[in-house]
Amino acid sequence: MAKKLSKVSEPAVALYQKAKMSVGDILRIDLADLNEPLSRLDTFRSGLDKSAFESFKALSGLDYETLADALGVSAKTLQRKEVFDTGQSEKLYQLAELYAIGINYFGRDGFRRWMERPLFTLGNRIPLDLIDVSEGISLLKTEILRLQHGIAV
Repeated sequence: MAKKLSKVSEPAVALYQKAKMSVGDILRIDLADLNEPLSRLDTFRSGLDKSAFESFKALSGLDYETLADALGVSAKTLQRKEVFDTGQSEKLYQLAELYAIGINYFGRDGFRRWMERPLFTLGNRIPLDLIDVSEGISLLKTEILRLQHGIAV
């Protein structure tokens, strides 16, 4: 008599895999424009447009003031801008990359909460207070990767 194999379903794993989000999803731009470093460079130089910004804003739940600080412009300028310059486009990409990593690990609401609470490992700083500097974004990505790999500090 042949042994019947049963398939074990793990809903948490299925949900995680289904929820996988990319930078392209967040900014609503073609991944071909982001996959290769030289393509990214050209995309940043051409400038991300207002729709990419609005898509990120909607997903992140951040207000114009917070995003203006992060991108180094005034909130009024941010609201009027149609195409972002090279530096702002690059920074928006870095933020989208951070949010993709964070949302894929914590989920959308969980990541928002994580971004608003002081972290002991970052000297009790609030992650949102670090997104105005590229090094701060890098620190936050590293922190999430540590959590993903179970590395306690």
